[in-house]
Amino acid sequence: MRKSIRWLLIIIVCLILIALGIWYYEYSRYHPNTADAYLAARVVQPAPLVAGRIVEVLVHNHERVHSGTFLYRIDPTPFRIAVARARAAFNQAQQTVQALEADLHAQSANVRFAHAIFTNDRLNAKRAENLLHEGYGTRQAYDNAIAALKSATARLHLAQAELAAARQKLGQPGPKNQLIRIARANLDEALWRLKQTRVDATCDGTITTANLHPGDMATPGVSPFVIVCNSRWWVNANFKETDLSHIRIGDAAKVDVAMYPNHTFQGVVASISPAAGTAFSLLPPENATGNWVKVTQRIPIRITILDPSPSFPLRVGASVNVTVEVNHPLKVHGIR
Repeated sequence: MRKSIRWLLIIIVCLILIALGIWYYEYSRYHPNTADAYLAARVVQPAPLVAGRIVEVLVHNHERVHSGTFLYRIDPTPFRIAVARARAAFNQAQQTVQALEADLHAQSANVRFAHAIFTNDRLNAKRAENLLHEGYGTRQAYDNAIAALKSATARLHLAQAELAAARQKLGQPGPKNQLIRIARANLDEALWRLKQTRVDATCDGTITTANLHPGDMATPGVSPFVIVCNSRWWVNANFKETDLSHIRIGDAAKVDVAMYPNHTFQGVVASISPAAGTAFSLLPPENATGNWVKVTQRIPIRITILDPSPSFPLRVGASVNVTVEVNHPLKVHGIR
């Protein structure tokens, strides 16, 4: 009797273990999990666009800033001088164009004056010719009229040539003139460069790796620190390729951050990489050898965190554990 009870207990225990194994297999199949995951956020490097000596620094390392916060200033003195020089050149260009326009008007008046003389001399020559043919005029008067007409014609052609030269020298009148447009562009550039001496934050976040002091030299394109933006957080999770058969974009996910063991964040699968993590490594694996061993690859997946909380501040690079709930899609707009 005891032996039968013992075997019955053994069978029951085995059935329970088998049921638990089947349940765990099915659960892990539809709840893929990975600890190869790390927090990430948008990182901004507020690099200056002009070179110069830094004269003012208003932020410190690990300080929270808002978009538009004044971070530091580059010495604006040489840029103000450049603006004054460009503005003077712009005014000079305007005066030059006005002088050219006045010269154009004067040349136009000369053309009208020469044309009036030419018209009068042409009529005089015609009358002298008629009088000569009718016998009332002299040859000398006719020759003088023809000479005056030729002289008036030459003066008219000269005035027309000078008008064309003045028009060509001026180009487009008013603000469309090339001299004014070039001077305007130089002034705008000088004003833009002066504006770049003030560097502001472009997002809400936290300053990190700051090592900036008045007197340091700013180099264009080289940022003296980094801003970790806190508007959006996500997880870069590396899942085994065997787990991807059921994961879809939009599936819900649970994110457990190592620094907050008693708090779970809600996430959603935002994107799935088209390549394994080793595909674009500096030294990709070469398997054309006789000692090849199959290794399960990892596929990067981005999971957007939907409920970041100020009570549980997140840190870039922190370790997390991610569990995807397959076949539980979330209707979230702009999850990327």
